[in-house]
Order: sequence, then C-alpha cells, then structure tokens
Amino acid sequence: MTLDHIRQNLGRTWIIVLFGLVYLVSQVTILIILGPIEHSMLNLQLSGFSVAEYVSVFNSWEASGDMAYYRAHFILDDIHWVWYSVLFTALLSWLFERCEIPSERNWFLLLPLASGLLDWYENRLQHVFLSSRDLATIIDPLPLYSTLASDIKWLLALTYIVATIVLMARFRMKSGHHDPV
Repeated sequence: MTLDHIRQNLGRTWIIVLFGLVYLVSQVTILIILGPIEHSMLNLQLSGFSVAEYVSVFNSWEASGDMAYYRAHFILDDIHWVWYSVLFTALLSWLFERCEIPSERNWFLLLPLASGLLDWYENRLQHVFLSSRDLATIIDPLPLYSTLASDIKWLLALTYIVATIVLMARFRMKSGHHDPV
C-alpha cells in the first residue's frame, strides 16, 4: 500500500464524517471524565519530566480521590489515537486531492499516524506508572520518555491541524466559497 493509494482511497467524505463523529464523541467524553483534573493532567503531560513530578501529582490525585478520573479516561484514550489518526489522514487526503498538492508531499499524511503512535506509546508508559500500588514503577528515564512523546505528539498535531485549516481556506478560496467581507 502506497501513500498515493492511501490518499486516493482514504480521502472519502463518508470516512471523514464517520471518524469525525466517533472522534468528537470520544473527545467530549474524555474531557468530561477528566474535568476535575484536566488542567493538572495537561501540565503533567507537557512538563512532567521527572519521577518527583509524577509521584507528586499522582499522590495529590490519590489524596483528593481524583485518581479514579485519570484511570477511567484510559477506557477511551487507549483507542482515541486511532480515531484522530484516521480522521486527519482522511481529511488531509481529501484536501490534498482538491487543492492539487503534489504527490511528493504525501509524506505529510503520515503525521497524524505518527502523533497517534506517540499517544499510544505515552499511554503505555502511563499504564506502567499506574501498575504498582506504591508508584514504584515510575522510574527514570520513563517520565522523560512519556513527556517527550507527548510534547512531540502535540507539536505534530499542531502542525497538521494548522495545515488542515490552511488547506481548507485555500480550497474555499479556490472553489469560490469565500464569504463577502
């Protein structure tokens, strides 16, 4: 299977709609589950490079009873990366075709999958961290690896989300669907 084949076959409207809906439901549900700890979790995910930082946050969540939210979110988050990887690859494929992006740029279609696999890896490490009652499985350099995977995942996501927005604007202008100012 080549990137040209993926671009031609994945960029279908029904795939975008289906995975868009599944992604939206999954994302909203994860946000609802994480509500009480969303800010501290995002902070840990982006800057928790040390064992001390992870142990401190996890102990705080245990003491407040919020660790249950963190554990529960994995029910969806463990597969969530599939939804956004397919959604954005399909959406970019659709836009690449309509904006006549040269096939030499098809490598860009791999960015959603790369961010998804980093998300999967990060989640695997989080499961390791949670696998012992006393947090003894949070050992160096695993927090560093988890946070680097998360940071790169978010950087890739920002890159392909911005590209999607730019290509959507380009498509709208090209097709004459621009709003009067």
